Amino acid sequence: MVGLPRVPTHQTFSVFINRLGEDRVRRLSELIVRELRKYWPDFGRVLTVDGTVVKAYAKRNRGFRSTTDPDARPGYKDHRLGKILYEFGYRLTIATDGEREIPLTGLTTPANANESILYPTILRQAKNLGTPFEVVIADAQYDSRKNIWITIRHGAKPVIQLNPRSSKIAKLTGKRRGDALLPIPRNSPRWKHYMAMRSASERVNSILKKHLGLESLKVRGLRRVATFFLICIVAKQLQALTAARLGRPDLSRNVLVWSY
Repeated sequence: MVGLPRVPTHQTFSVFINRLGEDRVRRLSELIVRELRKYWPDFGRVLTVDGTVVKAYAKRNRGFRSTTDPDARPGYKDHRLGKILYEFGYRLTIATDGEREIPLTGLTTPANANESILYPTILRQAKNLGTPFEVVIADAQYDSRKNIWITIRHGAKPVIQLNPRSSKIAKLTGKRRGDALLPIPRNSPRWKHYMAMRSASERVNSILKKHLGLESLKVRGLRRVATFFLICIVAKQLQALTAARLGRPDLSRNVLVWSY
């Protein structure tokens, strides 16, 4: 008698994630990005940077920590109806091709990580991929003099939304003291053109969550979670590579759903 196939459990999935490992998935992601650049030489020319928080597969039962997942932390998630919402879990920060809405690379941290501090690391990851980024777009969470000058040192033009709380001058005038040195003048037509692309990373994060399983987190610990998040990114990259090989770049923004 032939038995029914075994259904994978959370435990076997965790073992699979352990064997796979973050480094191996990241190398796969890097190979896909290089392959995409063969079809689209300007892939990554305009980068958008944004983060999203995913709920941990664990309960917060010790204040700011969990006994089952000691790496998870509570972090800012959203503003709704004038209230600040927090989530206990992990933060995924991604750099996305703003023109095609395809993620290039991602960085996983506990949810309480400071997004502004993560910005230099995500740019360095993109640079290590050989990405020829010329413009980097980010929201006010990433606004700082340091991040602006790091972007310029990479040979790129920063289009980072002003955070009025970052300085007294910014709060009073809506400008920074060094704005005259920005490659793209703040609030100019060109600035507004690129700022309109800021939502590209937000849409990619939404696709990763709703269609590619990012929110179906069933592993614990930073190392396993980072591996799982990268698998979700690779799934989106592979879908884009399929679109490129079919000569259908319009499909790169969508998620292919097969029915039979």
